[in-house]
Amino acid sequence: MIRRAGFAALIAIVVLASLAPSALAAKQKGSKTDLITTVPDFASFGVKSIALLPIVTFDRSLPAERTVADLWGQNFKGTGYRWISAATVRDMLLSSLGDSTVKVVREQMLKNVRVDSLQASLLCAKLRTSAVLCVRVDQWEQRPILWNQSGRPMTSVQLKAALVDSSGTLLWSASGSETGEGPYHDPSTNPISVSSTSLENTPITGQAGPPAFADVLNPLLVRWTPQFPQPAAAGEPAK
Repeated sequence: MIRRAGFAALIAIVVLASLAPSALAAKQKGSKTDLITTVPDFASFGVKSIALLPIVTFDRSLPAERTVADLWGQNFKGTGYRWISAATVRDMLLSSLGDSTVKVVREQMLKNVRVDSLQASLLCAKLRTSAVLCVRVDQWEQRPILWNQSGRPMTSVQLKAALVDSSGTLLWSASGSETGEGPYHDPSTNPISVSSTSLENTPITGQAGPPAFADVLNPLLVRWTPQFPQPAAAGEPAK
C-alpha cells in the first residue's frame, strides 16, 4: 500500500509538472488588461476619416488630456485614416455649435465613454468625418516614495476608447491600463543635500521618482495601434 501510494504521488507530481508551463503561460498572457472589440463587418461602414474628440478626465486635468491627445496622434496617424486632432475639433465645435454642445459631449463621454447616436450624427456632420473617436482617462496617478521609505515609485494610467460612426454604431472599443515602476528607493542612501522648510529639514537623496506619464502611456497605445481596424480597401462598397 505504501509503495502504491508513493507511486501515485509520483504520477501526480509528473502531471502537475507537465501542466505548470501552460498555467504559467496563461498567467503571463493575462497579465495585460487590454480589452479590445471590433464590429465584425467594419469594412462595410466605409470609414475614411475620424475626428478625435477632446479627451475627457474626471478631474479636468488639462496636462493629462493634452498628453493623451498628443500621444494618440503620434501613434495613430499612420493607420490610414484622415484624422482631425482633438484641439482642432474643440475649436471647430466651439465656433459652430457653442460651449453647450461641448459640455453635452463631455458629459456623455464621462458617463458612457461614447457619445449617443444623436450627438454622433451631429458631430460627424459638423466635422465632416465618417466617425468620431471618444477617449476617457479613468486613471492618471503617480505614487512617489518618500525619502524615509523603501520601495519603487509607480505611475499608472488607464484609458477607455470608443469609435462611433454617424449612425451611432459602436465600431471599435478599447479598455486598458499600464503601470510603470521607477528604480528601487533605499532610505539608507546618503543624501546629497538637505531641503529646509519652516517645519523640518528634508534630505534630498538624488534617487529617481516615478516614471513620466508619457513614458507609461505610450506602451499602452503602442499595443492598441495594430489592433485598430484598417480602412476599407479602395473600391470596396460602403454600408
